Amino acid sequence: MAESSGPGRTQADKNRSKQMSRPVAGGQPPRQPTREGARPQGRTATTQAGGPRRSDARGGSGRGGGGAPPPRGRGSSRPAPQRRPPRRSPTALLTWGTAALVVVIVVVLVIVKVTGGSNPSATASWTPVSPTVSSQISHIPASVFDSVGTNSTVAPIYKPILISGQPPLTFTDAATGKQLPGVFFYGAEYCPHCAAERWAFAVALERFGTIKKLGTMTSSASDSPPSIPTFTFSKASYSSPYIALQTVEAYSNEVNAAGTSYKTLQTPTAAQAKLISTYDSNKYFPDIPQGEAAFPLVDFGNKILSEENFAPNFLQGFSRDQIAAGLSDAKNPITQAIIASANMLSASICSIDGQAPASVCTSKGVTAAAKALKLS
Repeated sequence: MAESSGPGRTQADKNRSKQMSRPVAGGQPPRQPTREGARPQGRTATTQAGGPRRSDARGGSGRGGGGAPPPRGRGSSRPAPQRRPPRRSPTALLTWGTAALVVVIVVVLVIVKVTGGSNPSATASWTPVSPTVSSQISHIPASVFDSVGTNSTVAPIYKPILISGQPPLTFTDAATGKQLPGVFFYGAEYCPHCAAERWAFAVALERFGTIKKLGTMTSSASDSPPSIPTFTFSKASYSSPYIALQTVEAYSNEVNAAGTSYKTLQTPTAAQAKLISTYDSNKYFPDIPQGEAAFPLVDFGNKILSEENFAPNFLQGFSRDQIAAGLSDAKNPITQAIIASANMLSASICSIDGQAPASVCTSKGVTAAAKALKLS
């Protein structure tokens, strides 16, 4: 994985973080939380201490294909985390604490059913982001991107990685039918690391087009860090003259009836599944166990891959409205983490779409990111 550009994050820290985490397989009993984000690829994974970054049975943070990572930390008064949270397995069993909660919920449901009340376990209705938050994400002053550049005063920024020798990824634009450079996002609503990544990703996407039907979402309360305010792409569409976007939110942030896993939300197509198995793998992310994958994954044209750009810890304790309202302030520590990451992701998009639009791709913040990624 690429070195972080932020303070207090060395390769030794990363190695220690990897040793502190381990994968969680769907059919295994609950474990102590480690790193979030690894999801099984159609098999029962055997795990051992010191594996890749993923979250534990409780939903600990990490990148992973089955768990959601939780953020925390507010303001510059919080030190940078000593370890990078792992992604977790979507099929990981919940910890006993969460299992107890599930039992309570079941009891409540039985009581409600007997008394004729409504079913409180019904999935909450999808809610769009407010017009205010949508505007704050899409109308960030150019001066903020240029002022922040690629650095954050509190959060280490993890760079996307460049890959080579792969066929270009293109998608058909739904509106025009044209083939455009493809960007693929693979995440899960429960995942805290996905929660953090969506902030930077949404901000970057709005520089190249328009997101419609972006939904509100909060990562799992039983993951670590818990309840990170974020978005969901489960019903979103995207229009851009430069790139075509495909997204998969594989799991919701709700536990299934058996209490063993998060509910399946969206299933990848065969082509998307091939991208996941090829790029969200141990070959490109050594901390993922062989034969498994993790959340989140962002694939830019099969040329650049990104997992998470900053730890979700830094978002913990803030509301979605508070985070969005601070995006116009380049001195805001959370804004710095989001914007520095968005510049990295913007440079990644510019590298596959012919450096368009020039107003974005030649901006000070994006050119700094391109240099950091060794794209220029």
